[in-house]
Amino acid sequence: MNEWLDEKKNKVAGIKEEYGKLITLIILFFICSSLAVIIFSLTGTQKLKVSFLDVGQGDAIFIQTPSGKSMLIDGGPNNNILAKLANEMSYFDNDIDVIEETHPDADHITGLIPVLEKFNVKQIILSKAESDTKIYDDLNSHIKNEQAETHIAQSGDVIDFHDGVIVKIIYPASNYIVKKNDTNDASVSVEVIYGDESFLLTGDLPSTEEQKLIRGGLRKNITVYKAGHHGSKYSSGELLLTYIKPEYAIISAGKDNKYGHPNPEAVERLQKYSKEILSTIDRGTISFITDGRMMEVETEK
Repeated sequence: MNEWLDEKKNKVAGIKEEYGKLITLIILFFICSSLAVIIFSLTGTQKLKVSFLDVGQGDAIFIQTPSGKSMLIDGGPNNNILAKLANEMSYFDNDIDVIEETHPDADHITGLIPVLEKFNVKQIILSKAESDTKIYDDLNSHIKNEQAETHIAQSGDVIDFHDGVIVKIIYPASNYIVKKNDTNDASVSVEVIYGDESFLLTGDLPSTEEQKLIRGGLRKNITVYKAGHHGSKYSSGELLLTYIKPEYAIISAGKDNKYGHPNPEAVERLQKYSKEILSTIDRGTISFITDGRMMEVETEK
């Protein structure tokens, strides 16, 4: 009987020993995996991603910084922005750090309403211009309900994400007086800078105001320029283009739109002063990914 008990005890001890080894291996596996993730995040190349979302006849630009911060500039003309953001963001990510409204035209602000309904927004940058439309009133109601920090944009303001990415507001000036019934003139214009690479985003700013961008401290030789006003002939003037000489010009517009965007005259100027033109009409969402030195381009189509 004693021999039988000893045998059983030895078997149980062996099982415990093997089980203990298994638990130890599992714990070691998770520790090693966690360390690998941490090491990769510390040593891996940190990149900025700027995506010109294909929202049809409108503007929506989504910025993701190396540390995971996010900024949305305009929201396009409808709810399609949510599907586009779903392609850019994690399913579990419900936060957007900064939203910027360049000006209150419907093709720029309509999509911001469902964005404010779905996401937690920390800061909202607003244009000086106002509008008497129902969409604008609806957006303002959502902004109030969001209880985010709000700020009226003016040149000299800087958004520093503290990971190398800086967004400089270069227009309008603090003394700018909004012209009645002309919201395009008030378009908030920004320069996004990361290392050697830069992006110029001007909303629907017309060429009559573009010289003020240069006075606002705009750097020369911009990497990526979003053509003003969807490629209208009244934007992307020669004075600006000869100054910035962009490597890439982006046109955000809808196929067969009623405005005839992009205008052939504007396209001709962009071809003259930029190395490559990309349009959301032909390429869908256009994304630029950079480590501050090298630039990669990804397109949906």
